[in-house]
Amino acid sequence: MAKKYTKQQQQKHQKQHKIIVGLSIVVVAALIGLIFSLIIIPKVVNDARLHRINAIYSSLNVDTNDKYILQRENVFGNKRVYDYDNGRTFSSEKDYIRGANVDVTAKELDAAVKAAGFTFIDQPYAGSTSTQYHYKSAKGEYIRVTVSSKLRDDAFQNVFLMTGKATDEVFKIDPNAGPSNVVIKVNLDDNNE
Repeated sequence: MAKKYTKQQQQKHQKQHKIIVGLSIVVVAALIGLIFSLIIIPKVVNDARLHRINAIYSSLNVDTNDKYILQRENVFGNKRVYDYDNGRTFSSEKDYIRGANVDVTAKELDAAVKAAGFTFIDQPYAGSTSTQYHYKSAKGEYIRVTVSSKLRDDAFQNVFLMTGKATDEVFKIDPNAGPSNVVIKVNLDDNNE
């Protein structure tokens, strides 16, 4: 025989049911909000940053130029902060080889970066054996271009790996001698690397 519920018991049961449904909705909404804030928003931000970084590289027209041979790339959209300094972030980077002397390559890249809308801000190591230029856009984005002699870099690395020291012969190699090693770094946050 089925148990009969009083009207009061039915109302109590309906109230409990509404509370459970209401709490379930709140929990599901909180989980959706958590997923949205921890996964979706960062993904959208990182994708937008990556798109902008790739657009900057594309604006330089280096990847479409057969004269530049891509050797390595580390391009990313997420903001990567240094462990030891939260005010500094890592730059995306592309490394190339260009079959020309350092001065020719540096001049060519200087023109390309300026044509892409960036303004020259400094040359931190003027007179060094490698050329490094820093640029900034009106949006506060930064490009660092470093050009060095591949012949000299390779000789130094090879001698150092084999002997543990650099010889005078390495330092006699013309720092302008081609081909050129090229490193192009893009940072959307600061010129602080």
